Amino acid sequence: MQIRQRIKTAKPDPNNSFEVALEQELQSYSMEVSQMLNKGLKFSDNFNAEIKTIADSGNADTEFSVAHTLKRTPSGFIIFKIDKAGIVYDSGGAWSDTALKLKCSAANCAITLMVF
Repeated sequence: MQIRQRIKTAKPDPNNSFEVALEQELQSYSMEVSQMLNKGLKFSDNFNAEIKTIADSGNADTEFSVAHTLKRTPSGFIIFKIDKAGIVYDSGGAWSDTALKLKCSAANCAITLMVF
């Protein structure tokens, strides 16, 4: 309790330029974090991921490619939205640092997914 009390009431020594600069930097950082949180964080801001939209998956159960810029082979994906009753699944094709290969059980689906 005493430490918390000291932190709340502690003021930098105006003669110590390091303490003054540190307080200013911490206040600036606090304001930036507050502004980010008040504007709202996007889901993808919290992950090393990309949100991708596929306008048309093509024929049912046919492999399609989803390009990404993660600069690494993705470890998975999460479906956010699909416009038809269908299941999106790994096609078995090789995933790379630029694309992943998927299939959809329904034809011509519009799909939004997160690649991570």
